[in-house]
Amino acid sequence: MKTLNLKKSVIIFVLQLLLVSSVQARCNLELFRFGSSVEEIKTQLNLPEGGMLPIMNGESKNVVFIPGEEVCKDEKHFEGAPVNFVFLYDKLVEIQTVRLSESPTLIKWAESIYGEKDKKPKSFYDVKPNAQWLWDNFNATIAYSISPDASDVVESIIIQSRKHQRYFEKFAKEDEGGLQ
Repeated sequence: MKTLNLKKSVIIFVLQLLLVSSVQARCNLELFRFGSSVEEIKTQLNLPEGGMLPIMNGESKNVVFIPGEEVCKDEKHFEGAPVNFVFLYDKLVEIQTVRLSESPTLIKWAESIYGEKDKKPKSFYDVKPNAQWLWDNFNATIAYSISPDASDVVESIIIQSRKHQRYFEKFAKEDEGGLQ
């Protein structure tokens, strides 16, 4: 009886390991914790010095670019898709990626992470797709967009922290004040 229970336990343990490793194989951008500093993200990515390229630096807003291949190693959907990390007040609040390809690619990744979107807009299935939709989870709102570009499509995914809205509001007020 004990031998049978031990065998069951070993089988269950092995199955759990396989399930956990298959889940971790997908690149989940939300593993880069919202609220992290630029330095924390650099450490998490294990990037060499200068491995993050600033797009925009400012006192309140900092956007850094990292090639998708560096962020999501072994994830073909991110080849040629830069990932922008948006920091407000040195806190990660948004992650963006854009990809130009012959056919929708990033949607496959997004649905593997956030679940398949039921009832996609009919325009998504057009020869030249043009559609947008959202997912919500506990931590973030995820926006997906696809639009035509010559014979290709441009896909965009924005993952925005739901817990850091005060930073967006504060930055919007500062930005608005600077325009007057």
